This record gives sequence, structure tokens and C-alpha cells, in this order.
Amino acid sequence: MKISRENIDSLNAVLRVELSAADYQEQVEKILANYRKTADMPGFRKGKVPMGVVRKRYAIPVKVEEINKILSEKVSKFIVDEKLDILGNPLPKESAPIDWETQEDFLFEYELGFTPDFEVKLSKRNKIDLYKIKADEATIDRYAEDIAKRYGKMSSPEKVTEKDLVYGRFQELDADGNAVEGGITNQASVSLDFVKTKKLKNEFIGSEKGEVIVLDPKKAFENVADTASMLNIEKDVLEGLKATFSFTIENISHMEPAELNTDLFDKAYGEGVVKDVKEFRAKIAAEAEKMFVGESDKKFQNDTVEFLLENTKFDLPEGFLKRWIRSVSETPVTMDDVDRDFAGYSKSLRWQIIENKIATENNLSVTKEEALAETKQLITAQMAQYGQIAPEEELIEQYAQQVLANKEEEKNVYDRVFAAKMSAFFKESFKLNEKEVTFDEFIKLAQS
Repeated sequence: MKISRENIDSLNAVLRVELSAADYQEQVEKILANYRKTADMPGFRKGKVPMGVVRKRYAIPVKVEEINKILSEKVSKFIVDEKLDILGNPLPKESAPIDWETQEDFLFEYELGFTPDFEVKLSKRNKIDLYKIKADEATIDRYAEDIAKRYGKMSSPEKVTEKDLVYGRFQELDADGNAVEGGITNQASVSLDFVKTKKLKNEFIGSEKGEVIVLDPKKAFENVADTASMLNIEKDVLEGLKATFSFTIENISHMEPAELNTDLFDKAYGEGVVKDVKEFRAKIAAEAEKMFVGESDKKFQNDTVEFLLENTKFDLPEGFLKRWIRSVSETPVTMDDVDRDFAGYSKSLRWQIIENKIATENNLSVTKEEALAETKQLITAQMAQYGQIAPEEELIEQYAQQVLANKEEEKNVYDRVFAAKMSAFFKESFKLNEKEVTFDEFIKLAQS
């Protein structure tokens, strides 16, 4: 067997593998001999099937399987031994049809695409914005209102007020305003917070049980998915819908928020932790700003990624990558399909290459111990969120090990820890341009 590599350029090469009968025939004969010992064919005793019969039935598939096995092992070993940093996998080149029955010598060729050689320039001369999100009065008001609602009391008034949840039945109507026989009908709830127009909201407010409101669902509500769910139809059906609907009010649900007093403070934070409204608002602000740190870090990470993508230039073996993408696609795709989506794939791959280079050159990796510690912390925090007391360390560790036994959960934890390490590394590597903003200001920045 002979393996050779021909470099086309710095990003592309062809790998050639030459096989002769001496490379595979001995193993093929061993496998056929074992088949003969175990073969169970009509007209022959087990183990007594003539080799000619065994060879006729099994020789070609065994030969094909053995050659493919040799190719897989030797090509992989060659790439490792030669320390080739390739993208994707070796891509078999199209060749003349193979006569598996009579052909003994074979030449297999593979395209290789290489990871480009480049430098990532990290410098304190480069500034990246880092936002410190402050909880302003409006944000604190919203959080306080949510907490008050969480511990409030539900009632069922006779008339609808501005913040109520209204239960009723939707019924499709025809052009004359009559119910469509066999038309769309469904029981659902309507939150007045999500009613799009002020006119419709005013129609609801003051209405009583049994009253009917006529509306166009496509114009009435903010969210398409929620509207489709209210009518119990698919989104594409909603998009083609032109009918109006009647909504008959069947029940009204009103939440009376809890008063801002020590009873609420004790329920929300534990007895004696918060003594008055001033401390309550300060506690909300501190907790909100702690949560905002995660949002700020996400934007910092995204801004850093965009900066590095913009300022780290290198070429990719695009022709190879496009052919490789097409070859590994789970569903048949044309080259036009690949071309259309390649820009997004290329950007993702470029970042992956940059990220891997940074991680390798700066020894950024995640250990099992770090993943376990992160999982234990997540479990403890989740239990605290639901008011549960964390069990002893030994039991927490058992829970964490169970979480990490799930491959998907394990990946999520490793990705989380790695992202935090990368973010910390970037904060050390760039000059941080710290800016203080409110949460609403930050949302506008993030959306832009």
C-alpha cells in the first residue's frame, strides 16, 4: 500500500491511496474461511458448505468491506501522523467505475481542505464596549409590580378592567356576521396586555360575562404564534385567514397585587430580611443588576466576536467546503442551495477556527472538575430559586453527576464554562470602554 499527498496550494491537497491484492487478500480469505465454518445454507450441513459456494456469495461484499476498512484506518492514521490540520473530512474524488469482481489493484483519491495559517491580533489598543446596566426607577417599578402580583389574590369580577385575563370562546363569522357552520371555534384566554389596538382594549374594558366582542384576530393581537394558539390553528393558516371572529366572554380573572408591606417582603425574601419599601426597592435593584451582568457579558462576547471576525483576515478552501457540505447533507441539496447558504456557514466556521486558535494558544479549556463545580452551583441556585434548601454536599454531587451523565446537558455545561473563560480572557486582552446604561437603553443597543 502507498499513500501520498500532493499539495494543490496552501489550502487544498489531494491524498492518493494505492492498494494491491497483498494489502487485503489475506484478511478477506480469513473472513471467508470463518464464514464457511458458520454458514447455514439449504442442502449443506453446517460448516460443510463448499468454499466455492461461500466465495460466490460473500467474496465481493467482504472484499469491499475490508478495503473500506483499510482506507478508513490508514487515511486517518496518515492525517494524524502527518499532523494535518484539516477542515471537515477527506472527500472522495469521483473516479472511473470499479470492477470489484476482477480488479485487484486500486487507486483512491481524496480531496483535503486545510485550516488556514493566520495570526489573531489581540491588543489593549483595541477598545470593546462593556455595558454596566443600572436598574432605573421604571425597571424597579416593573419588578416590584411582578413580585406584588406573584403574591397577590385572584378574583372573578363582573366587569373587565385594564389588566384582566378574559376567558371566552372564539367563533369564526361570515361576511354577514353569522357563525360559520363548521368554522374555526376555540375556547381561550385573552390578556389585555397583549391587545394591539387601544380601541379594541376599550371595548373589552367594562364588558361583562356573556357579552360578545367582534374582532379581526390578525389585527387584534401582538404575537402571531400566540394568536394562532388562541384559535387552535397553525401559523400558516392564520396568515391566510381573512375572517372576523366573535369572542363571547365566559369568565374574568383579576389579579389584585399584594400590598407593599412586611408581609409581602417576608414572603418574597424571608422573615426580617427586608424591613421597608426603601430596602425592598434596593433589594430589587441589586438582584436585577446582578442578572443584567449576564446580558451585558453576552453582548460583550458578541461584540468581541464581530470585532475579531472583521479584523482577522484569512482565506478558506471554499470550493472544497462547498463540495463537502453537499456530500454530508442529510437531504439532497444542489450546489445553488449550498451557494445561497454559504455566507452564513462561512462566518460560523471562521469564528470556530479563530476561537479554536485562541483557545489552543492560550490553554483555554474546561476540566471535569470545573464542569462538576459549575453543575453543582447551577443545581444549588435552581433550588434556591424555588425556595428549597440545598441538601448536603454529597447529595448535590450525586445530582450533578446525574446531570453530566446526559451528553446534551454535559455539552451545555462545558460550553457555559468555556464561554465564561473566553469572556474573561477577552476582558483581559482588550481595553474595556465601560458605559453605564439603563436596561431599556441596553435593549435598544442590543437590538440594533
